[in-house]
Amino acid sequence: MSSYKLYAEDHTHEVVKNYYRRKQIGAFALWDVATETGEIATAVLVSSTKTSDLSHAAMSLSRRAHFKPKAMYSDRWPTKTEYWARLFGKELEGRLGLFHFLQRMTKTMRKHHVDYFLATNQLLDSVYYCNQQDYEALLVALKDGTLTGGTKHMDEDIADLKATKYFHQRYSKYLRKEIRQPNAICLLLHKWFAYFKVTASDGAVPAEGRLDPLSQEALFTPETKQTLMNCKEKCMHLQDPLPLEDMYDVILPDPNSPHGLKQYLSRRGESNLESFHLMLAHFGNTGMRESLADNLNLTGTARYNLLIGHKLGLSKLTDENTRRLTPARWETVLPYFNHSELNFVIDWPKRLEWSNRRFLSGKRSLCYRPIMGNDSFPHI
Repeated sequence: MSSYKLYAEDHTHEVVKNYYRRKQIGAFALWDVATETGEIATAVLVSSTKTSDLSHAAMSLSRRAHFKPKAMYSDRWPTKTEYWARLFGKELEGRLGLFHFLQRMTKTMRKHHVDYFLATNQLLDSVYYCNQQDYEALLVALKDGTLTGGTKHMDEDIADLKATKYFHQRYSKYLRKEIRQPNAICLLLHKWFAYFKVTASDGAVPAEGRLDPLSQEALFTPETKQTLMNCKEKCMHLQDPLPLEDMYDVILPDPNSPHGLKQYLSRRGESNLESFHLMLAHFGNTGMRESLADNLNLTGTARYNLLIGHKLGLSKLTDENTRRLTPARWETVLPYFNHSELNFVIDWPKRLEWSNRRFLSGKRSLCYRPIMGNDSFPHI
């Protein structure tokens, strides 16, 4: 896997439970790296989350000829800046991952509080905003019903939907995020905290929050205020290192799509890495022997990379006639896993000397699509 722009690194612990003898082999966590495309460049078991225990794998990654990133995302930036500068050069820009920045705050909030989802959405708005052109196009599609199967949404419906988690889950792929500047984030976080807190010290901003009607508990826990102060100190490390146009891959709308909205694949890497962690723990079952768990995790990771490459291939298709051959709901489904079997299917009509070339070309468009200009199996 190559990288010339960004990469993200992180640890995950759930996958270690798949190893029966994890304590004997010293498997405490898995350290992995995702490139700007979201593909996994490396994944290794480590005995702790210390940098010294992942150093061998990180040094091996830095020696790859096609791994020359300009910036990195990490859940612990700006710690260990000197170490990463020695590996990838002093020009390497480091960023704190947006996901982990927000997670530090949401972990200190009570999820069963009546205002939890409202507070979460306002927290997101305090840190970033959606590109205005993308947002306007999405609102038009919601109001005229082209995105919702004919159901037209009013302003009140959209406002109610934004107060839930479903707006982000359904429509975030149509929106590009633009992260605010550090001082603006600090000011908005200050207002956000005052709006939802239920007590205030003498001389402080009055509290505007409320207790949960059922549990009679506040939304914030005692750790929230100190976490907020820490986040204010780290918000200067959130901004994107590249222009907005370079932070997303664009998938043009399907020719048969009624709404005509573009989809955006983020190059920040961290969000893709976290979604990979959710699947990684389920590639194998709990308590497997090491060799079987390794093989299943490797196979699952390779298939995950294939799926990412397949989606990126859609962003490079410009011929509408080619996309019309594939149903819109089938476009993002990976049509094959085994390259040897794929080559057999493609060469089968040739060996039988079939003269119907339309059959061959039609099958190629449906089941064979080169990945990033390279048909070889992705190496991890």
